[in-house]
Amino acid sequence: MGRLIDIAWPQLNVKVVAELNDERNPELCEEFWSQLPFKVTQAHPVVSGASMYAWTPVVSSAPVHHRQLITECPIGRLRYSQSTGNKMSVQYGKGTEPLAQPVLGQVLPEFCHLLPAVGKAVWNNLFFEKDVIFLEVTPHEGQGHPGRPAVPENLPAVAKKLLDEADRIQLVEPDEIRALRLGEVVDAGTYGQYFSAWDFANGMLRDYVMYTIYPILTLAGKLEPKQLSQVLNELDVPYSDYLSVVGFKKLEAFAAEVRGAVANAESKEEIQQILRAFLKYGNRLCAWSYQMFPWYLGMFYNRSKDGQERPGRWIPE
Repeated sequence: MGRLIDIAWPQLNVKVVAELNDERNPELCEEFWSQLPFKVTQAHPVVSGASMYAWTPVVSSAPVHHRQLITECPIGRLRYSQSTGNKMSVQYGKGTEPLAQPVLGQVLPEFCHLLPAVGKAVWNNLFFEKDVIFLEVTPHEGQGHPGRPAVPENLPAVAKKLLDEADRIQLVEPDEIRALRLGEVVDAGTYGQYFSAWDFANGMLRDYVMYTIYPILTLAGKLEPKQLSQVLNELDVPYSDYLSVVGFKKLEAFAAEVRGAVANAESKEEIQQILRAFLKYGNRLCAWSYQMFPWYLGMFYNRSKDGQERPGRWIPE
């Protein structure tokens, strides 16, 4: 039997118990377990159907042995996507995206009936209401969790700075996200409108952090430090430069520090520490950008479904 965890949505007064997939994905589950407890914003996918996901404060590169198609996941399945932001997903209904993701565990059967109501509330919140719903994940009582590991004393200075900033914005919207969504970045957008810049920034931040920096981390153990530094310099600058234009000055400054620290690193381990810290910070920006993006504009681009007056929102039962 795998270790048990509690998954709670305090604002919705719901808590469930789940079993980790320790037998088939032991390394992944151990990395996840080691970072408990945590509290993060709860989001919902906009393309893959009835599940919820959250960017965790974990940066996992553990080997994965057991995956499952989203379309085949039962209610209560826990998935963990390392390559799309280190997100934990909870399935509460039918999945629509035929992609295979690592299996993290399963909500116990006696709690699965609670999930659809949570999922619908999370979807309405992300899509339209735009409050912040938090997710809390903790070891279940009696599981003998040792506590989160201490930050290594020999951590590179830039990594420590990035981890501190990631912790600071874990539960608080970053200033850069707020300024962009309120139109306070005066040079972002043509002829006075700024939605285009907001849209570009949301997509570019996702591609930068999840689909560029994370793959570079996976290469950090394979390439020599100088080679890795060259790859980072080539791929990083186009992203960090543009994101600076739309207000992410702090991100640009951190990116420059990261490139410099990687160039001067003496070992692959030091590079991995720096990149993991950068990813933890970047994932928090992605989580907030996703949470605050105006997905409700999708109501203007809808397909009528089940007689809904405003497609995209759930009909209250």
